[in-house]
Amino acid sequence: MAVIPKDPLDWLTFFQQQINEVFNYLSAIEVKETNGEQEYLPLVDIYETAENFVVEIELPGFAPEDISLSICCNMLVLEGIKQQESRCKEVNFFCLERNFGRFCRAVEVPPTVDMNRISARYAKGVLAVIFPKVHDKSAIIRNIPIEQGD
Repeated sequence: MAVIPKDPLDWLTFFQQQINEVFNYLSAIEVKETNGEQEYLPLVDIYETAENFVVEIELPGFAPEDISLSICCNMLVLEGIKQQESRCKEVNFFCLERNFGRFCRAVEVPPTVDMNRISARYAKGVLAVIFPKVHDKSAIIRNIPIEQGD
């Protein structure tokens, strides 16, 4: 059982200790659930030019075979895994800021793109997916005939 502080400054220290315990507990649960892997979340830029919509995803250090790119309905789906380099077990890190692990990012594809001409290129750690725009609006909007029923 915790001792209740009397001094207001001691309350802040007590509160900080309680918060630290909560975060330590939550961190321990997360590591157990993911088997030590943290989710990697690549950064995404989306922009438009006169001719294209472009999605750029920052993926430094990835091998192309570790990346999967697909279109599902109107969503661009990027999945992959960033592997941590194997090191001997007696390594003591002073600083470890890089993230490793699985990821999945989904970006909605605008309806005004030509789905048959989508291209992607991976250079200097950036995956660029180019969606050419459709200039003929009749290719986007279709009239559906209505049949007379009994």
